[in-house]
Order: sequence, then C-alpha cells, then structure tokens
Amino acid sequence: MSGWPRIRPGWYLLAALAVYAVVVTLLLQGSRAELAQLRSQQAVTAQSGAPSAASATSAPAASAPAPSSGAIPGLWFPIPGAGVPKDTNNLPGASRPYRHGVSQGFDFASGDAGIPIAYGQPVVAAADGEIVRADTDYVEMTPDSWKQLLDAVSASGADASQLDRLRGRQIWERLPDGRVLRYGFLSGVRDGIRKGIQVYRGEVIGYVGNSGTGDGVGQTELHPRLHFEIWKGDSFFGEGLTPDEVRMQAASLFVGP
Repeated sequence: MSGWPRIRPGWYLLAALAVYAVVVTLLLQGSRAELAQLRSQQAVTAQSGAPSAASATSAPAASAPAPSSGAIPGLWFPIPGAGVPKDTNNLPGASRPYRHGVSQGFDFASGDAGIPIAYGQPVVAAADGEIVRADTDYVEMTPDSWKQLLDAVSASGADASQLDRLRGRQIWERLPDGRVLRYGFLSGVRDGIRKGIQVYRGEVIGYVGNSGTGDGVGQTELHPRLHFEIWKGDSFFGEGLTPDEVRMQAASLFVGP
C-alpha cells in the first residue's frame, strides 16, 4: 500500500465541486428550456387575443371602469349609515291613495332604515354636485292651508305644484351627469348652503325633519324622516318597477358609506 500516491483532502473538495458544477449546469439548461417553452406559449396566447401583462397594465382598473353612456355613478346614502328602507311603503313607487298617486322617492325613517333617525340629524350630499335649490326661507303651512291641500289632492290627485308643497323644506342638487337629487321634509338647511354652490359627496347640507307633513304643520318634532328622490329628466328612480326590482337596483345605486 505504500506504493499508492497519497490523495490529499483538497482533491476530494475539488472533485465534489466539479460534480456540483455539472449538476447545476444541467439544471440551468433544463430551466432555460422550460422558460423558452413558456414564453413560446405566451406568445401564441397573445396572438390568439388574450390580454398580455402589458395590456393589462395599461387598461383601466376593474374597480374604476370608465362610465359608458348608460352608466350611472353610485351614490352615498343621504343619511350616513342608513340602508335601503325595508318597508315597501317607503320605497319609490309605493302607493299614495290619499292623492291618487305613488311615492317618487325613498323615505328614511327610524325602525326601517337600519339606524335611528332623529329630528335634526345631519343630511349629507349623496354625490358631488351643484345646489340648484335651497329652501332657506321656508315657512310651514298653517293647519287650514294644510287641510285645504289635502282636500284638493284627495279629490283629483296632486299636480307638480302640490307635490312640491308636500315635500316640505327642500334642497335640490344637480349632478354632473344631469340627474337631480331632491332632499325633502328637512327641518333646516345648513348655513352656507345656497343655490349655485358646489358641494362634495358626504358634505352636510341639511337636517332631518318633518316639514310638509301633518306633524310639521302641528309644530311638533314627531316622526322625523328624510324624503329622497332621484330624477333623470322627467323620470324618477324606481318609476314603474316592483318593490323587489327597486331593491335590486338600489343595491347597485348606493355605494356607501
């Protein structure tokens, strides 16, 4: 055995490194081949019409699509925390036999809107827009004038002027897309809110009340609620729809808060 050359420990290390280099080289070659195959498949997919990563980056985000001609931007609830009324009588299109007509908006009232509704509670702008009416000088009807109004609408239905009186103190807001929001039964208009100013979504514009109702005429704070109408041209939101259809569309219309 003494004739065999002694193998130094460093040679074992060199041999191991050589084997490791061969293995790594083979693995890299396999990975490169697989990567080339994937790129080739992606190219075929792109040619077939599937979106590439670059086109996906340049496209509008799914969470903020560009509105089409028929798109209607969402609104906030005019009373923060409220929800779509549960009672069918508080939905647009609900029957109003006393005046031979139907409600043209939502009525947000305690026990039905998901949160307590109190007299004087803040009402916020449901969207960015321009104030086109603000009843800062509103004077409540007298009991006699109220009775005369009810007698008139019970006999032949309510015309536009009479419906306007029945909404009590109001704020109207015009949105950039042409829709008009009507906030009714208000107890007051916030200081500084007047015709012609711009308001932002969530800004306090008025306060819940009962103006235009029997409770308001009686100078009480009973049964406060907000009447809220959404108009596009001569049509109001919910017109001609069933209660279930109104609720379904309202689920998409209101986006918060």
